[in-house]
Amino acid sequence: MKGLVFTEFLEFVEQEYGFDTLDETIEKSKVPNDGAYTQAGNYPYEEIVALVVALSNETLIDVNTLIESYGEHLFKRLASLYPNIAQFKSSFDIISHVDNLIHPEVKKLYPDADLPEFVLIEQTKNKIVLQYKSNKGLHQLAKGLMIGAGLFYKEKLTVTIDEQNTPITIEVIRDE
Repeated sequence: MKGLVFTEFLEFVEQEYGFDTLDETIEKSKVPNDGAYTQAGNYPYEEIVALVVALSNETLIDVNTLIESYGEHLFKRLASLYPNIAQFKSSFDIISHVDNLIHPEVKKLYPDADLPEFVLIEQTKNKIVLQYKSNKGLHQLAKGLMIGAGLFYKEKLTVTIDEQNTPITIEVIRDE
């Protein structure tokens, strides 16, 4: 998993919960490098899981809620780091182009990135249905990123995840 996910997660924890909570989270997660990550590095997926679980234990906030909140934060950071996001005109525009425009660009920068796949099943003016395919099960992060996209474009989105299906289905409704 790309180091950017880790460095931004640590920044999120410090910003939202403070340095002491960040320090405790790193310590209790028992990650091998004591939280020393670089954006361009590659790290085992299990380390982000350990960090999120440690944060959940520290804050008593549900893991899924934390991951979703982090996704919202991450979208804001990605939008500031990659200004070409401005080429998209709405949250639906960016969400529907993740696999055919955004992920290929990520792969150019990070050829070894292990990205989820989003298969567009249905799209109308105010509804998108996607299948989420990943061996990591970070669909709550995807949900948070989508909500973050809505906030970025000043649109109210309702994002629902159906975990009963394989692959997982994500439905995004844009409220008028």
